[in-house]
Amino acid sequence: MKKECVIKTGIEAFKFLAVGLPSFALAIPLNWLLVEKCGMMKTIAYALVLLAQVSVNFFLCRWLVFTPSTRKPIARQYAEFMAAVGVFRGVDWVAYSVLVAAFPNIHYIIFQIANVIVFSLAKFMFCKKAIEGGKEK
Repeated sequence: MKKECVIKTGIEAFKFLAVGLPSFALAIPLNWLLVEKCGMMKTIAYALVLLAQVSVNFFLCRWLVFTPSTRKPIARQYAEFMAAVGVFRGVDWVAYSVLVAAFPNIHYIIFQIANVIVFSLAKFMFCKKAIEGGKEK
């Protein structure tokens, strides 16, 4: 990998994490609201929170992080992004559900935060491919 490419990827990774902060900051209170105030099951609430986060992150990544493909329609980019991130979020959701059930004395928000950290790098690489993958060189 060329030095310029490594630097560009590093900058994109930093921006990717930065644009994820607003939806993450909203996700924690939303999860709490759905569970504590609406009485929703933790696993259902977290699934809804993940869906909202992924949608917000797609548009933020497309506008602020990556150079979108000009050969792929936005709907296809969104579908590919959702599919790629959906796999990670599915594993995230399963891990969260297992941890919440196995460790009921640990607050569920701790597992939500831990999963963000664990899955961030892999999500970055797949999101980059989904949005930039088909662009002209």
